[in-house]
Amino acid sequence: MATHNDSGLRHGERPFRALVLPGGGGRGAYQVGVAKALMERGIEFDLAFGTSIGGINATLMAQGNMKRLEELWCNIRGKDVFSLPSAPQIGRLVLGHKLGLLDTRPLEDLLRREVDLQKLKASKTKIGWCTTDLCSLETRLITIDDIVSTNELIDVLMATSAIPMAFPPRHVQGKGLWVDGGLVRNTPVETAIQMGADEVYMVLLHPEKINVCPVNMFEVLVRCLDIVLEASARKEIETAELYNRLLAAGSEESRGRKNVVIRVFQPRKPVNTTLLEIHPERSRRLIKQGYEEAMDLLDSFDDRQAVGATAS
Repeated sequence: MATHNDSGLRHGERPFRALVLPGGGGRGAYQVGVAKALMERGIEFDLAFGTSIGGINATLMAQGNMKRLEELWCNIRGKDVFSLPSAPQIGRLVLGHKLGLLDTRPLEDLLRREVDLQKLKASKTKIGWCTTDLCSLETRLITIDDIVSTNELIDVLMATSAIPMAFPPRHVQGKGLWVDGGLVRNTPVETAIQMGADEVYMVLLHPEKINVCPVNMFEVLVRCLDIVLEASARKEIETAELYNRLLAAGSEESRGRKNVVIRVFQPRKPVNTTLLEIHPERSRRLIKQGYEEAMDLLDSFDDRQAVGATAS
């Protein structure tokens, strides 16, 4: 007779897993290292939700292009993602006809070369992207099921990665002005839980501890954005933990819910790069850091499970 654990799974049954990749610009290479470690441990995902650079990383992962994703990070530079505006574009910016400081056509060209709608449709991992409309203030998780053409896919990827003020917003399905959803919902953990996840693996891009003062206005702005992204992530984690506590207490509010394992991966040491700094050497270091730290954390998870099994 089959037995079940606390999450309701039968022994030997694989958990329904979600990968959640928030934004963080040039630090996104860290997520690639973590994903590489997860893959080597045979951890597969049924859902992959991303915001900003996390959305782009999640897309290539869902396509099964992990090797290509690492290759890209080890070769691209900032100029391959964005460029300074031309004189005519500066004129449009001054006149209010352009809503972003930087030209993101290089990023769009890169995405058109690399993403494959049919691979995403056929993938065992359902992909979704978080983005916010500046017109209606709506924040939405758009999944691959909502996409009907490559142009729509590119619009969504450009929208979710549109850092407010720096990158221009994007129309989605011909409507709105959609930007990076991270300011409101950097980590759509709750959606993953609502869609049935037993385990959620989240890869944050800001370090656990920061003790360095910003030295210029740009660093001040980046640090302020870090604060917002950190608060958004922590709120989602706390909500998930609340569900688990209510479930353990047998409360009325927990009826119909199941225990969800939340595993958070995050740089343990300072990350020497900001949102718009992208450089091959730095990216290689971040991939290595993400891989090594993830392996250590996965070993600690295994040790805890072994202790729990012995105790039972």
